[in-house]
Amino acid sequence: MKSAHALSLLVVALAVVVILSGAYITSLEVVARQSQSSADPNELAHRVLGGALMLLAIGLAIRIPSNAKFGRRLGWIGVGMLALMVAAGWRGTPLSPGLGVLHALLAHLFFVTAVVIAVMTSDRWNRPAELTDVRRRFLRPLAAATPPVVFAQITLGALYRHNVIGIMLHVAVAMAVALLTLILSSVVLQNYPRPVSLRRSAATLIAVVLVQVSLGIASLVMLLLNVSATSYFIAATTAHVAVGAATLAASIVMAMEVWRSAPAWS
Repeated sequence: MKSAHALSLLVVALAVVVILSGAYITSLEVVARQSQSSADPNELAHRVLGGALMLLAIGLAIRIPSNAKFGRRLGWIGVGMLALMVAAGWRGTPLSPGLGVLHALLAHLFFVTAVVIAVMTSDRWNRPAELTDVRRRFLRPLAAATPPVVFAQITLGALYRHNVIGIMLHVAVAMAVALLTLILSSVVLQNYPRPVSLRRSAATLIAVVLVQVSLGIASLVMLLLNVSATSYFIAATTAHVAVGAATLAASIVMAMEVWRSAPAWS
């Protein structure tokens, strides 16, 4: 159990690095598109990191089935994680906008799958759950609805970065995502004194969303001020992509905690 958890954390950490490197490449392409110049980013480091991540993911998928309690469930999750990794690694040359969007979305899904495995292999998750007696019937539906909305927003961001749509739809849906996550986190923090893990998940979700919104606003302002061809814009947009993946992961972990701690009638 502990070795699987440690390996899953390593996969999560390397997945973040791979997402950052991929986001850096697409940020350079966005800058080139805005300045009407050519972009020829070196993708070798991104491919090498992706290969290393594939090897770690294979090791994790092999290690998972030996877990006694969640073996079958985690085994299938591990198979899905590998399938996502293989699908994300299949790319055309040069990368078309459609394949670019698909590659980005599969990378995000791989990352959140690794996060789910890390959570389910932790010692805390394998101890008996602490149930809350607070009655909020809408909490479970609200928690379940949040990850799909976040993923839809990530999809719009990928479509914009690969020059498929404009930025305004992405900005508009961002406000809906921020409102939804704020409501979910506020309900938990104001009404659920226990368990601590549920409150911690709510605080993490809202904190990550606030960082994501700040990065989005900074990127948009630089874009509107026509200062996108700068290292600051590249850094902001690269971080924006990575924190978007963290937002999706935080929303899924939040939903897992709600399902674990809140009774079905809540």
